[in-house]
Amino acid sequence: MANYPHQPYGQPPYGHQQQHPQNYQQPYGQPGYGAWGAGVQQEHVEQGAERLAFLRKVYGLFAGSIGVSAVGAMIALYAGADASQIAWGGVRVPPLVALVASSPLITFFVAIGIVIGASAVRKVRGLNVAALFGMAFLLGIIFAPSLFVAQLYASTGETLSASPIRDAFILSTLMFGGLTGYVVVSKRDFSFLGSALTMGLFVILGAALLNLFLQSNVLGLAIASVGVLLFGGYVLFDTWRILRTDDRDAVGGAMRLYLDFLNLFLYLLRIFGSRR
Repeated sequence: MANYPHQPYGQPPYGHQQQHPQNYQQPYGQPGYGAWGAGVQQEHVEQGAERLAFLRKVYGLFAGSIGVSAVGAMIALYAGADASQIAWGGVRVPPLVALVASSPLITFFVAIGIVIGASAVRKVRGLNVAALFGMAFLLGIIFAPSLFVAQLYASTGETLSASPIRDAFILSTLMFGGLTGYVVVSKRDFSFLGSALTMGLFVILGAALLNLFLQSNVLGLAIASVGVLLFGGYVLFDTWRILRTDDRDAVGGAMRLYLDFLNLFLYLLRIFGSRR
């Protein structure tokens, strides 16, 4: 029997040429070699483009809803103002502002009903965008009395800020942008905020409803201060949901961001517009 030398471990037998596969598979994520690596890279590019398009839609709808809400508020503040026969303390009041402000309790529940109704159809194509902008327009009208009163008190020099509407809008924009940037940069998981924010929302709604009867300035300022913190938390939570989860509900995301911004603005306006 012929004695063959021992073959080193892992080497092919002498006389046999190692066959190399023709279609070599490139390691994961490396460009340029193999169909698999190229396919994965292409899939990542397509997912990134889809994600970017989704974010553009969300923030485009959000910006549009802010603009529509501003239009609704302007209509309430200026439509028929010159011909109005309604006056508070010798100051002529626009008809829509007087109508909304005449029944605060009804207005409170109407606003909640509008938000619930718009949220219910946020996934119905063809209706969801109209519901978002319709909600924004009506809420602009509903909260126009807050703008009117804040500017009225500011004109007499009785408020903490000389221009409460301007200052509330600037600060709410800076807060919203800063918190959004923090979510993007930190990449933290803010899912833990969900239950605490929901509980806080019910508490603040109950306190606001109670203050409709008490009409307490001290309680109103306390609610506003807590509300700024609460909706700052909602900006973190809702932005995290949009950026870090697989949720693709663009209208729902824009709706949540709009309500976060609106509440931030209104609570800051309550603080800046409070009487000295």
